[in-house]
Amino acid sequence: MSSKDILSVMKPYINYRTSLSFLPKFIIGLMFLSALSGCTPTEESVGPAIEELPVKKKVLFNQQTGGGKNSVAVIEETQGNKRLLRIVLQRGDLKSNLIHPIDSPNFVIAVPLQDATSKNLTLKTAAFEQSLKLNIDKLMARYLSPERFNVSVIIDWDKKLLQEVQLKNLPLDSDAVNEEVDGDSAISESAKRNHELKEALKSVQVSVLLDNTLPETQEQFVKKLIPAQEFFTADRGDTVLVERTSFPKPFSDSIAPYEEQIVRRKLTELLLNYVAKTDFVVNVKFSLIEKNAETENAPPSASNIKMAINLLLDDTVLPSVDTFLKEAVPLAVNFDSKRGDSLAIIRKIFPERSEDSISPEQRTALKDYRVKILEAFQTGDYVSGLEWAEKGLKVAVKRSDKIFILKMKGSLHFLLEEKDEALEMWEHVQRLDPKDEEVRQMLNNLE
Repeated sequence: MSSKDILSVMKPYINYRTSLSFLPKFIIGLMFLSALSGCTPTEESVGPAIEELPVKKKVLFNQQTGGGKNSVAVIEETQGNKRLLRIVLQRGDLKSNLIHPIDSPNFVIAVPLQDATSKNLTLKTAAFEQSLKLNIDKLMARYLSPERFNVSVIIDWDKKLLQEVQLKNLPLDSDAVNEEVDGDSAISESAKRNHELKEALKSVQVSVLLDNTLPETQEQFVKKLIPAQEFFTADRGDTVLVERTSFPKPFSDSIAPYEEQIVRRKLTELLLNYVAKTDFVVNVKFSLIEKNAETENAPPSASNIKMAINLLLDDTVLPSVDTFLKEAVPLAVNFDSKRGDSLAIIRKIFPERSEDSISPEQRTALKDYRVKILEAFQTGDYVSGLEWAEKGLKVAVKRSDKIFILKMKGSLHFLLEEKDEALEMWEHVQRLDPKDEEVRQMLNNLE
């Protein structure tokens, strides 16, 4: 066999050997590549972990009905450049959680106020206006009688800001769907809502109607008083309008019943220090000062009304009380004779009170005072006797009891060598009872 024939026979075998020697190399190469690819995640896991961006949540809308059983909440979730819109719906025990991606960076959601929400917001704004009016009423009542002024408040609201108040962000610390507040939390929530409503004010218009009887100085005071309050902002366009009119007379025929009540109370307190409450009557009447050429051109005065004070005293009250009251009354009240104020003291015999109108305590007290006055007279303790006489005059009701105590009081003054006081008492008793011979004799001896 020639060498050529031998090569032809060995060729398939040589090719087979060649293929067998290549196969191990190919497998090893694949294993090496796979090993290299497997090293990459291992090396990356060893490096520092990438911090995940926080998710920011913002409640765009929240509405509840049925005490929170039915509700809808729209929540915007932002994580970096990724934004989601989460809609939480609940109806009774059924609850759904819908997620909608927001692709556009300029995406804006507009949630229209529903009928119930709009009505609730209207009630809140009306309550806010009413509370503001009541605060102004209380403020002005410190200086003016309530029946002589009227306040109205009109607020111009910014509609857009009102919707923002309604859709105000709610904290997600608590359940935004089933949030319930009570006690102090409810009060703080109410204060928060009122503060948010203030932000939606466009302007406040306060109109004040004053009675014609109030002086011009009061009108000027009101125009300064209201703008000085915290809610008033002149730069925002807030205004105060004051108008005048004749108010009806709700309580009496007087044009100033409130002022009458104050003056009457002050005079009563004064008289009770010196006269028994059953021995006087106080009457106060106010009227407008008549306008003339002088008053028209005169500067604003403290008041444009004048008062007439009439004091009715029982004739058993000592005459010296009249002189005292003529000096004390003008000091106790805002009395101005130049304005036209007047004071008159009238003496009358008061009718006797019936026995039934006198309490048993009064009868017992008067009886004790009479006994103590006589004891002081007999023992020589004349000063104490005068003190008991003063107390007896304040509880005595019957005319005869008053005359008896006045006689004893004159005698005690005489024994203390206070002849002028004794003369005043006995002369007063003689006017009350001209037929009293004992008093007439004492007067003759004293003269």
